[in-house]
Parts: sequence; C-alpha cells; structure tokens
Amino acid sequence: MSIPITQYGFLYNQSKGLQLKNNLPVPKPSENEVLLKIDAVGLCHSDLHIIYDEIPCGDNYVMGHEIAGTIVLIGAKVSDFKVGDRVALAGANGCGLCENCRTGFDNICESSFINWFGLGIDGGYQQYLLIKRIRNLIRIPDNVTSEAAAALTDAALTPYHATLRANIGPTSNCLIIGAGGLGLNAIQIVKCFGAKVTVLDTKEKARVLAKKNGADYVYDTLPSEIKPGTFNICIDFVSKQSTFDLCQIYCQSRGSILPIGLGSTKLELDLGNLALREISILGSFWGSSNDLKDVLQLASEGRLNPHVSTASLKELPKYIEKLKEGSYEGRYVFIP
Repeated sequence: MSIPITQYGFLYNQSKGLQLKNNLPVPKPSENEVLLKIDAVGLCHSDLHIIYDEIPCGDNYVMGHEIAGTIVLIGAKVSDFKVGDRVALAGANGCGLCENCRTGFDNICESSFINWFGLGIDGGYQQYLLIKRIRNLIRIPDNVTSEAAAALTDAALTPYHATLRANIGPTSNCLIIGAGGLGLNAIQIVKCFGAKVTVLDTKEKARVLAKKNGADYVYDTLPSEIKPGTFNICIDFVSKQSTFDLCQIYCQSRGSILPIGLGSTKLELDLGNLALREISILGSFWGSSNDLKDVLQLASEGRLNPHVSTASLKELPKYIEKLKEGSYEGRYVFIP
C-alpha cells in the first residue's frame, strides 16, 4: 500500500487545547521499529480531564490512548511481527528493562511516567503511529474486531487489572459505582471471576445496560435493606467525594476500596474508621501488557463483549462534547 508523507490528526497543546492538524508528518520506522496504521482509537474520559481539567500530562502531542491498528512498515531487524498483523497497543509503553517491567508490572514502568501513548507522547488520534517499543504490541485474535480491541485496551484493561488487584473471586461481593465505559466492562469481568455484583448509577440507561451486562442488582441509590459494611470490594469508577464516601460506609471490615475514576484528583478519607476496620485503599493504574493479552482472549472466547459505537475520527470534537455532557453510554471508537 502507498504510505502518505503527511496525515491529519488531533494535536494537544496546554494553551490551545486539542486542535485538528492536516500536515502532521508520517514517520518512517528505524531498524527496530514499526509503523502502525490506526484502524480504531477510543475516546476516554481521561482525555477530558487533560483537556478541560488541566491535569498535567505533557504538552504538544497527538492524543488518543486506546489504539488498535495494522502494521504497514517494519524495520529491518524486526522479526516478531510482519506487515499486515493486527495489533492492540499496551498504552503504558513499558520499557521492558526496569524492575517493574521485569516482574510483569509494565503498566507502572519506572521510565515511562507521562510517556504513555496519547498521554504524554503521540497516540492514536491520527492516521499513522510510529512504535519504537514493539514489546508493547499485542496481536488481536482473528475473531475480535479492531473497534472492540481499541476499546478493550483501556475500558476493559483497567477494570481487569483492578479485579486482579482486589483478588476478586467466587465468594466476593462487589459494589461497582458507575456503569459507563469502564463500569459496564467491569461487570462482565467480575462475573467471569464468579463474584456477586451490585451496581450503582444515577442514569436509567446505564442501569439498563448494567443489568444486560450481568449485574445481579442495579440501583440508583442503595436501598435501606443494604446495610453499611455489606461489600468486601468497592470499585468506584466515578471517584468523587460523594461516591468515595459511599464506599467507605458500605465496605466491610478488611475489605478493599479501589477509586479508579478521576472525578476528583483528591479525596478525603476517614482514617479512624478505615484503620479500625482495617480497610485497604488500593491504587490501580491501567493494566499490564500481559493483562491486555488476557483481556483480548476473554473477548475472543465471547466472555467479554464491550459496548462499542463508531464514528469518523474527524467527528472527534463533537463526541468529546457529548462525553462531557454525559449524553451517551458505553465507548465510542473512531475510524481515521
């Protein structure tokens, strides 16, 4: 296929925000690199926090961190992949050499902080992307679409990693707050581990989808018959003070709370209460490349089905506004 010299994409600048550029260069891979043609890229709520909430995450780069594509050029020394391979990208961009990477936790690579694809360095809101660390490419199973794979790289990878962090199993009783892009996948994932799932969301459409995705119980507010200390795992995909407070109330002694959302970057906790009941607050970031391989396998087996809609990448600004308004459910991915 013919590779153009330039491409269009959405460049983020701290002072100007996200802007469409029509003359971005298409890079050529060196001997150990590959060039990826972007097939699909997902829109994440984290993007809004960077664009509008001014959460610092680098400057002057193409955003978009939920990426699936096809390899169109390979360097002379690349032997593990070939032109035409469909791949999903482990966006944390692990180096493979630091202690965290060597022990399987490349999602918290010591040398890649704010050096993540679409979050600090160029990502997928463009037509082509140069991949320097090919270890972060995971082949997409033949029966998984690129659109689904793009969404899975964060909207499923993040709750999957959180599930592992919380050691969820068949006897777990989980409260999931927020049935959006991540929460809907979290329901399916937690059910794969055999746990009981209660979902809390204020939006009726989200509650309907939560039930369809396998939640055992779905509420807009928790009823009086559910007593404080009911759940041994509370996963908060909103993470505002009000939802975090609910987790602190309804988490049982020796249980765990995982604040995954970025509704607030700072939360207050009742240390006396949490300490007396030995409740753990667990941080959980994205997911490792091994986790992503697992997630893609679950999708291939039909055990994980992300709720995905598609649109043209040129329509991205419109859907950013829609996401900001909370006017759609699930995940949108964009086709360049």
